Amino acid sequence: MTGQLSRREVERKRLLDLVARRPERNAVKGYGVVLGDGIRGYCKQFGLITPYNEENLKPANYKLTVGDEYAIGGEIRTLLDESGKNQIIIPPFEVAVIKTNETINMPRFLIARWNIQVKRAYQGLLWVGGPQVDAGYVGHLFCPIYNLSDKEVSLLLGEAFAVIDFVTTTDFSEEESPKYLPMPPERILLEDYQAQELKSALVTLVTKKLTGFQLQVKQLEERTNQFIAVGLALIGILFAVLALFVTVGDPKAMPFWAFFSVTFSFLAFLIAVGSMKKLY
Repeated sequence: MTGQLSRREVERKRLLDLVARRPERNAVKGYGVVLGDGIRGYCKQFGLITPYNEENLKPANYKLTVGDEYAIGGEIRTLLDESGKNQIIIPPFEVAVIKTNETINMPRFLIARWNIQVKRAYQGLLWVGGPQVDAGYVGHLFCPIYNLSDKEVSLLLGEAFAVIDFVTTTDFSEEESPKYLPMPPERILLEDYQAQELKSALVTLVTKKLTGFQLQVKQLEERTNQFIAVGLALIGILFAVLALFVTVGDPKAMPFWAFFSVTFSFLAFLIAVGSMKKLY
């Protein structure tokens, strides 16, 4: 618990340092979508996007990449920069919550809109997060993604999977504009969003149905085996009785093997019937 609190405090201090860098007013005149040069300028001025990578800058947006944490199947997992440990595999119809590698530091004169990359959508990934990052927000973004395809989709640590664009707002009014929430936000870690509790209803339902079907098949197999055992026991009894009828001479001189066969077959029949009763 101590380690978890320490991790939270370290993150909180980092975010507060970013908040302290924000300007009160926008030095750039005009309203509308911020172009690439504006995004670059804001990143240099007050850390709009941290870390910033020039290769991810587009004419009017910025590519967001996979961070080091994600949640899937009711479990929060960590990605490492090592082969075999740096990949998220999203099975068909499963949902994953992915933390962005980037931290977004929004001043009060900007909002942002983000969504999954078009090429990821054509891989079958569906983004189900909120469409807007509010003015004043600071922190990582956490993206719930469904895989609606019939194939696994993999994402690598540091690989681009979403895009974000920024829009300038009207001037902030101390008297009229609603005030910001306390900074940093209360939810700053992946577990704060209870991401580990988000599970695909379809996968859960299919798993339950499959488990039930497998149990039914197992029960049917056991019953079939018992029916076969009873049938074989009855056949054994039938042959033993027939052997009695074909015995030559005095019936009192019945061979030992015939007596043993009848007794054994009858006992097998009783055991098989008793086992069948346990199945019902």
